[in-house]
Amino acid sequence: FRAPFEAHRLAMASGFLKPRRHALHSACLGTIVVAVAFAHGAFLFSVIPGSSGGLPSTSSLTRSWLRGSSCSRPATSQHSMSSTASIAAACALVAAVAHFRARVVSTLFHPTASAVRGVGVHAIAEAELQQISKQAVGGVRLTGTTLAAALKMRCDTSGADYAIYWVSVDGSLVVASQFVTPSCQAYLEETGQVGSFAEISEVLSANDLLSLHVDKVSGPVSTTYNRREPMWITDPGNCPTLVRKDLAALYGVQAICFVPCEGGVLEYGTSSSAWNEAPPNCPNMPKKEMRHAFEDLGASFVMFWAERDGEFSVIADYATESWVKSLEARRGDNKTFCSESRAFKLPTSGNGPVATAAMLGVELHINVKESLTLKRKALAEEFGIQTLHFMPVEGGVLECGISEKARLAGNTLKAALKMHCDSLGAGYGIYWTEVNGMMVASGDYVAPIWRKALKARGMTTSFVDASRYIGLEPDGPGPVATCYRFGQPTFTADARTCSTMARRGLAAEYDIESICCIPVEGGVLEFGTSSGPETSFWKGMPNCPDMPKDEMKKALKRRRAVYMIFWQLKGDNYTVTADFVTPEHERAMRNRYGSKRSFASLSRSIIVPADGDNYIARAARSGKEFVIEDAAVDKKLQRQKLAKKYGIGEIHIVPCEDGVFEYGKARG
Repeated sequence: FRAPFEAHRLAMASGFLKPRRHALHSACLGTIVVAVAFAHGAFLFSVIPGSSGGLPSTSSLTRSWLRGSSCSRPATSQHSMSSTASIAAACALVAAVAHFRARVVSTLFHPTASAVRGVGVHAIAEAELQQISKQAVGGVRLTGTTLAAALKMRCDTSGADYAIYWVSVDGSLVVASQFVTPSCQAYLEETGQVGSFAEISEVLSANDLLSLHVDKVSGPVSTTYNRREPMWITDPGNCPTLVRKDLAALYGVQAICFVPCEGGVLEYGTSSSAWNEAPPNCPNMPKKEMRHAFEDLGASFVMFWAERDGEFSVIADYATESWVKSLEARRGDNKTFCSESRAFKLPTSGNGPVATAAMLGVELHINVKESLTLKRKALAEEFGIQTLHFMPVEGGVLECGISEKARLAGNTLKAALKMHCDSLGAGYGIYWTEVNGMMVASGDYVAPIWRKALKARGMTTSFVDASRYIGLEPDGPGPVATCYRFGQPTFTADARTCSTMARRGLAAEYDIESICCIPVEGGVLEFGTSSGPETSFWKGMPNCPDMPKDEMKKALKRRRAVYMIFWQLKGDNYTVTADFVTPEHERAMRNRYGSKRSFASLSRSIIVPADGDNYIARAARSGKEFVIEDAAVDKKLQRQKLAKKYGIGEIHIVPCEDGVFEYGKARG
């Protein structure tokens, strides 16, 4: 281990920093000394205070942190467990990051028990096994908002205190993300505990202190991953195969479930005794539909309605962080449409959208203001919800909503238009939104190769230019209105002869052949091709890749990204199929180098082997996001010299359904 300040950097990189307000804070910063010793090949850490509180000693792991009298550092034992040492290391990290006085943290270890009593490592009953194992199938990439929602909603449906998602990276199982319920967080803060079982598990994982190898079927995580069968453990604090058993005892975890899920393992646990007799029976959250809601539709929330005793009620929900913050700023309270909807019981025999979607088995898309059967109409209007989608799924109905203020704008809109055109081989893209009762073009993009072809024909304007002056009826029969009204993609094979196409005359004039429309946040994205060789030929609805618009918004607004790249598998290699550079960065590169070349454009010439040891392939294989802190000095990055030349610093590599999304920001 590399000194206290390095511990701070590592914990920052793992996203562990979470300021807490309780009596453990101190204005006087304790001096942290990391003492390293070896016991059976493990690192043992202790934290030594620089002020008069002293370290509390303990011979066993307890639920609460001990406070009080000063005492000497406990003597180490030759029989200390490596898992105990790892926990101590994590606590040292926590102490360094949070700047707590050293008396808060003690070296955590106890002699190995000669016998283990009351431990339950259970195989799930066959009927329950069939139900739970359904969660193992599916190829949905759990990243970003979809992953956050999946973890939170699993806690909702199971009553768990925490949830962890494990994935395989280079032969080791590591934490991709974790969630701790607000009630559990509040309890931990009230009892003076630092961090949580899930948070420290992530710190241990991030610093290679758990040694959970894929090829070693021993502990519950690796066993579940390899056998693709769920496991259920009671009294994990005494489970001999659980590496984190001492940590589980410390935080009072009473039972843990491990479920194979989307190429990884979903772990969730409780500190109550509710699971001692049987694991919770949880419905499978429809992650494909959830990802569609967040990434394609720009949903502000999702809710899962389940039927019980002839009524539908909300058993799980998730609201995006940005929407929650905007509501808090506007309303001054912590209420959301989701929280208030939990008070509603909807009859299964009713005529509302939830009951109708479940009964007919079809997805419903409604405009809140026009709805006649939505029981929560007034509530939806109060929270500024414009449209609602109801998707019938196994076990119930998934509802998602789009705020009336939700719109693609700025560089996010420019990136969505340009990158979709790149990947689809389209000549143009138009973003349609409803304004004063009419669908109008609120953004557009024309591919340079198509504009060049138009110029060669002697045309100074394009189909996009002409479409700017046309308004479309939202309830009309055309492809844009149909896509907007029903929230489903539409495809027009020949726009020049389509009877429902209001712009078919313009399509003929500008030689527009095929058009596809896809629903997105706040409206519809339209893309089209011509009959010439400058664009692709679509035999039917083109395969629109999963461009993660929610990730794109985060990249541009929160991370200050200056470029974005989308990698897709072509044969045995990953290649760039779409890219975007912010106008500001593009101008800066042009002023500096005298050309339009950039890190993103030059990355198009790079071929990345799918079975290689590069970041792109590793992210695709593992399903885990990678963060390169400084691309200019990272020797593992294939484009390190290129990043240095063009001043690229932090890079994020995010696996998606149809490829790998990459974005980065400038150094300094």
